[in-house]
Amino acid sequence: MIAPEAATPPAPPLAFLGVQRVPFRFALGEIRLFAPSLSLAVVEVEPGATLPQNWRDGLPPSETADGYLIRGLPADAVAGAAGGDWYTQTLRTYPRHLVDLTTGYEAYMAKFSAKTRSTLKRKLRKFQELSGGALHWEQFRTKDELATFLPRARELSAKTYQERLLDAGLPQDASFTAQAHDLAARGAVYAYLLFLNGRPVSYLYLPVERGRVIYAYLGYDPAVAEHSPGTVLQLLAMERLFAEPGLTVFDFTEGAGQHKQLFATHAIDCADVVLLKRKPGALALAKAHSAFSRVEASLVTALDRLGLKKRIKQLIRRVSGA
Repeated sequence: MIAPEAATPPAPPLAFLGVQRVPFRFALGEIRLFAPSLSLAVVEVEPGATLPQNWRDGLPPSETADGYLIRGLPADAVAGAAGGDWYTQTLRTYPRHLVDLTTGYEAYMAKFSAKTRSTLKRKLRKFQELSGGALHWEQFRTKDELATFLPRARELSAKTYQERLLDAGLPQDASFTAQAHDLAARGAVYAYLLFLNGRPVSYLYLPVERGRVIYAYLGYDPAVAEHSPGTVLQLLAMERLFAEPGLTVFDFTEGAGQHKQLFATHAIDCADVVLLKRKPGALALAKAHSAFSRVEASLVTALDRLGLKKRIKQLIRRVSGA
C-alpha cells in the first residue's frame, strides 16, 4: 500500500522545471522532419493561475540557458511576455483541457449529456463482454509495480502510430525510467493497463505534481481500436482518481483532440512562449522555425478546405501500420 503524495500548500503560479534541451519541431502535419533544440529554462504556469502584469519579474535566473520556455501561459498574459532585451516568440497556442477532481465522480459524470453517458456505458459493457464478462485492468504505483508496467506498456507503445510516426510513444531511455521510479518513491505517479483476453491492449501513464494529475502518455493496440480501449481505460482511471485524496485537477496539457474534449470539464486558452537572449544562433533557429510553421499552417489549412487533410492523415496511419 503506497501513501498518496503529501499535502502541500497552494502552488505558486509559476513552477520552475529546470534548464532543459527544448526541441523546435519542424513537421508537416503529423510527419516529423527534424527537431533541433535550444537550452531553455522551462517555467510552467499552474492551471487557472492569475498572473500579475509584471509576471516576468518572477522568472528564475537563466545565465546558463539561451532563454526561457513559458508553458501554459494564459492567453490574456501573452502580451506581458514581450518587450525589453528579449526576443519573444509564441511557439503554439492551444486550449488546455482540464478536469476538476474536487467535484466527485457522480457530479463529473453528470456533466456529460444523457446520450454521451449512454455511449460510454455501452463501450464499457461491450468491452466487458469481449473480456469474458469481467473488465481486467490494473493500477501500478510503486517502483516494483512500475518494473512490471513499463516493459508491458512499451511493448504496446511500439505498435502505435504515435511511436512509429511521431516519436511520441512511451520513452524507453534510462532517464525516463529513473524519473518514473523517483515519482513512484514519492507516491507521485499513477499508471494503468487494460487487458483483453490476458494481454495488454491499452496503457495510461500519469505523473502527479502538487495535486495535478498530468496526462502524459496514453496508447492502445490499433488491432482492437474499434473497441475503444483508450476510452475505456480513461473512464476507469477517472473514477479511480476521483476517489484518491489530495488530487485537485486532471491536466490534459496542450492541444485539442476529441479524446480531451470528451473527458474535460473545461478548457483555458493558453500559449507556449519562448523568451530568447539575442544570440545569433538561437535567434536564427527560432526565426526559421517561426517561418516554417507559418508555411506549414497555411498548407494544412488549404488541405483542410479541399477536404484532403483527413484522407491524408488516414493514409499516413495506414502506411505506418497503425
